[in-house]
Amino acid sequence: MRFLNIHHARETIGRLVSAVNEQPPPAVAALPAAYRSVVSALRPLPVEGEGITLSFNDSEWGSYLIENRTFENIFEGLESTPADLRERWKRDFSVALLHTRDLVPDLGALVDLVVTDVVMFSSTNKGGGTGSTLPGLVSMSPGDEWRPHDYAESLVHETVHLNVFLADMVYRLYTRPAKDLEADEFRVVSAVKFGQMRPLDKAFHSAVVAPPLMLMQHLRGETELVDKFRHSIRECTDGLLDKLDLFTPYGQGMVRELAAFAETIDFDLVTRSISGQEFAHYELPVAA
Repeated sequence: MRFLNIHHARETIGRLVSAVNEQPPPAVAALPAAYRSVVSALRPLPVEGEGITLSFNDSEWGSYLIENRTFENIFEGLESTPADLRERWKRDFSVALLHTRDLVPDLGALVDLVVTDVVMFSSTNKGGGTGSTLPGLVSMSPGDEWRPHDYAESLVHETVHLNVFLADMVYRLYTRPAKDLEADEFRVVSAVKFGQMRPLDKAFHSAVVAPPLMLMQHLRGETELVDKFRHSIRECTDGLLDKLDLFTPYGQGMVRELAAFAETIDFDLVTRSISGQEFAHYELPVAA
């Protein structure tokens, strides 16, 4: 599953940087800085500094997202965030980053590479959000009972979305525009919102986040997500396979890789997908 692969993410980002700057891809060591420079040019607000910048609803990013009603699904019941809660969130978020790097090092490396900013909000709806037009940015509304591993899972969830958005920018995933994929005839049952028919691209995104989250819980000795998603991810990927003609050759490969996991729930496949060189390279078609 190359959408999880750290080496493929580096290749994809290298190609993105090369296309924007009209120069050869940078070396691996220079890639994070080059990516951040490109991201700054693609979004309304630039990347500030190194690492992941954590901010809150009264930050410049928070104000922008609220004013533009971005990630509106998690803004219901929006409240101010008191200082003591901010400090707790900062502490738990820092532990979450360490937890991810220790649990699956290359998954932690993917988070560190792809995510540049996390904006936290206090709201009724808990969870996270990302957008295809805001590379590097994650919005998060932590649950009252969240522990560090919950932050880690939310962050990985959103990282995979961002990584797939980058892949779509570089290789294209679909043969039709996103607005066309909302038609009833192109909808597929969601892997997460059980029984709910969703536009093709959103159904695909619902499925790609499941394998790494299932792996993280598996490594902690928990089975909640495995039990919850075992049937639904298979149902979703079966629907995606039925509409394979709506995906480009690159997208079709991603669907087939995802379907292979859905059929087997093989966690060795997930770990190989994250770190293995077999998922690293994609041969771009020769221009006509």
